Amino acid sequence: MKLTLAASLLSAACAFTPAPTATRSSGSALDMARKPFISGNWKLNPSSKEEATQLASEIANAVLPTSPDADVALFVPYVFIDAAKEAVGGKIEIGAEAVCPEEAGAFTGAISASMVQSMGVQWSLAGHSERRVLFGESDEYINGQCLKLIEKGMSVMLCIGESEAEYDQDLAGAVCAVQLKKGLAGVTKEQMLSSVAIAYEPVWAIGTGKVATPEVAQSVHATCRSILADIFDQETADATRILYGGSVSPDSVDELMAQPDIDGALVGGASLDSSKFSRIINFEVA
Repeated sequence: MKLTLAASLLSAACAFTPAPTATRSSGSALDMARKPFISGNWKLNPSSKEEATQLASEIANAVLPTSPDADVALFVPYVFIDAAKEAVGGKIEIGAEAVCPEEAGAFTGAISASMVQSMGVQWSLAGHSERRVLFGESDEYINGQCLKLIEKGMSVMLCIGESEAEYDQDLAGAVCAVQLKKGLAGVTKEQMLSSVAIAYEPVWAIGTGKVATPEVAQSVHATCRSILADIFDQETADATRILYGGSVSPDSVDELMAQPDIDGALVGGASLDSSKFSRIINFEVA
């Protein structure tokens, strides 16, 4: 089966903090409590402040007393942060899609961690595949983002994942190991526990409608947790939330969330449809 991850690959290779409200098995002898985390990434959407306000409001209304005990966040374009925060009324977290690792200076078009923090933002993405591929962000640059966000007392969701060519060559484990080790260079155990989540997004599944089967996604998540244990220790690995991203939909979310090492979802296209994202927020696990 693709993504059979041998031990050799492993060797090659907050506003929200882990809370003891939803016990999830890590597959090790020690079960840790990892609170589910459902998040949406709006990317370059929607086209106006009015649309953003309406969408954020509709999504916030989907968080009900009967909803799963999960953290919910939206990562939105910078220009919509204030409008989205006002629209959700504190019911969900509003985050940034990326930050510049520089604090200030001659960096036209850049947005710093301090800037978004001053708007009440606590979370930011780093390392999304579109930033890596389209904007040429290197592992070193992404590591700079992670370190700057943590330095500012903020939290970061580090995105990792393999391309379709790498997937076809069974290199998912090796690619994730490199991206984790380089992206988290200089991050301490204490910072991991308080300020970092991981999002595994197979590039071949982003925006394509393709979704890794729950079994394949679980296999890679388990591998990522093993890599984290190698970088830090088993306690840190067991406590770190690892989200799945890649065309997550109302039809796929329940099976994905039933997997022991999948702790949430980073949702792209479906987060732009309030009815679809509402269903994902209100996932059901037997």
